[in-house]
Amino acid sequence: MSGPIDRTVMWLTWRQLFARRRLWLAIVFALAPLLFTLVFRVVGDDGPESRLAFFGGLDRDVVVGTLLPLAALLFGSTAFGGELDDGTLVYLLLKPVPRWKVLASKLVVAVLSTLAVVAPAVLLPWLVLGDSDVSGRTMLACLAGAAAGAAIYVAIFVALGLANRRALVIGLLYIIAFEGLLSRTVSGLRSFSVREFSLSLTKAAGAATIVSGDTVSTATVWWMGTIMLVGAVYWSFRRLVHYEVAERA
Repeated sequence: MSGPIDRTVMWLTWRQLFARRRLWLAIVFALAPLLFTLVFRVVGDDGPESRLAFFGGLDRDVVVGTLLPLAALLFGSTAFGGELDDGTLVYLLLKPVPRWKVLASKLVVAVLSTLAVVAPAVLLPWLVLGDSDVSGRTMLACLAGAAAGAAIYVAIFVALGLANRRALVIGLLYIIAFEGLLSRTVSGLRSFSVREFSLSLTKAAGAATIVSGDTVSTATVWWMGTIMLVGAVYWSFRRLVHYEVAERA
């Protein structure tokens, strides 16, 4: 099959990622910001300025700071995780599909799955607040930043899922300890934070009014973000290239 992705692999990955438990968890993730917004409109809405500030905090702390990495971990770490656990990765790699295409197909599905959670988490609150208070450009900038963060996070967590069967636990520790604590308190670590990359791109795309404080420079985002993304994808590819039937014997 021509092209960089394989439809059969994509379809199998969709079915694997959206198993019943993960499907319900994804729906909860996607709708949680909407619930917060409805509560805000009822008890805390003091006008246009408060709506803009609320949307900024929601995107910064809830969507990018919490839901984005959790969704990326959920889908990225299990893109290969299920097949590694039950031993079916061997049979997938024996099919006449190049291993780079298997990896590309799973990465695409995991990123799209993450965006399927994050996009409603940004769009629905924006619709409730109204575009007269939060501009469409601000909303699109938030989506752009989240999309960039999703690509990097997913690449990292797919690599982690191929490296360790406890990828979910290790990923949670990374999100809590590094992204949630260290990168926010130790300024020198911000250049390695995917969260900071996402917020910086959101600001650069036209949402400076809702991204308060200093952010990582755009140049740092492009350099470090590219290094992290390419490095994670390359490591995953090398892992698949050297994966042999003997590893499951």
